[in-house]
Formats: sequence, C-alpha cells, structure tokens
Amino acid sequence: METTTGADLHLHLVELSAVHTAAAHLPAALPEPERAALHRRYAPGRRRTQAETSRLLAHAVRRRATGRPHLNVSHDSGLLALLQSTGPCGVDVEDAPEGELREVADRYCGDADARLLARPGGARLLWAAKESVAKALGHGLRAGLATIHFTDHPGLTWAEATWRGAPTGLRTRTLDLGGRHLALTAPSAPGTAPGAVRLSRWTPGDGDGRWTLRPSSSTAELPEISTSD
Repeated sequence: METTTGADLHLHLVELSAVHTAAAHLPAALPEPERAALHRRYAPGRRRTQAETSRLLAHAVRRRATGRPHLNVSHDSGLLALLQSTGPCGVDVEDAPEGELREVADRYCGDADARLLARPGGARLLWAAKESVAKALGHGLRAGLATIHFTDHPGLTWAEATWRGAPTGLRTRTLDLGGRHLALTAPSAPGTAPGAVRLSRWTPGDGDGRWTLRPSSSTAELPEISTSD
C-alpha cells in the first residue's frame, strides 16, 4: 500500500443545467469589468454562461482557501469541475460518446495504451486522463496526448503518468460517472499517492439581483477514490 502524502485535493462540481436557468433571468455576480470582458468575448448562450460559472467558482474557492491554491477547471455539456490543489493539477470532465472518441483514438493513443483502450469505456477514460495530465503539465493539448501514458490503470488506482517516455511526478485517477468520465491529476512523490479527495457541490442562487454560486452541501470525501492499489 502506498502512503498518502501527495497533494491535498478538493474537487468542486456545478451542474450546468441549473446555472443556465439562472443565467437566463439574472446577470452574473462578477465585477463589472470582468463581466463586460466576457460579454465582448462570447455571444449570449451556453459558452458565455460556462465562462461566467468558471470565474464565479474560482473567485468563491479562492476566498475560502488558505494561501494561494492551484486551480484547474473543465466542463462538458452538463457538468463543470474545478480541482483545487496545493500543487500544479489538472482536471478533465468528458461526456463525448465513447464511439466517437474510439474512431479518432489513433490521434491521442499509442501502442502503450492498447491494453487500456481495449477495455469498455477505454477511449473516453484515456482521453480524459491524458488531457488532465496535459493540463497539469501546463501545456494543454500542445503536449501531444499520444505521448502521455500510464504505468497502471487510472480507473482503478492513482496511476503514474509519463510524458515522452519520462516520469512526470504526476498521478492520475479517473472516475466513470455514468455517461461521462472525470479525471484528476496531481503531483506525487515516488511511493506516494494523493490523499482523500474532498468534494463540494455548488448551486446557483440569487444574490442582490445577480446570480451567484453557493455550496449546496457540506464538504465530504469522494468515496469512489481509493489511495491503495
């Protein structure tokens, strides 16, 4: 069993369907210059609301945090996830159909991924896992997802990630949430894995005529993630 002295992780989730409803009736509770910049960048609609949600959640998390946490954000069509860590981190949430990702798997998978790719749901698992590593590395898709691999199955344990054949000092864990995969990547010293992942869910609410985000329940641990092999 590995020790759990890796990064301290806190996962924040927002269901976007409720956010889109709130945003249809109220402006976002962002500083006016920031809100105006987003309105110039995005036309009214889902992408603007997703961007506003990301900003609001990041502001709320930073206000509650001690020190200067590392934050990383991802969203798909229905869920927004923000990972808060004591070190560089990456998160990806993906609801693209497994079949569509499997059709283009040769673009982001190599021979070293064959065992994982052959498993049910393997294409979406690998996409989410690799993208979370690329984000933690600070390169995004420029890292070349086909050059990122794992020493173990990230759906079963915190798997060590390699990039271009070299260790990254990062470990990745994926969750199948039913219709989507969620992947978390965080730094971890040799022989260690990240500890328990804290979980908070947020919902939109009315704050003086503007919509904002509030924690919907007390913080809990993410039970699906184990720190042992």
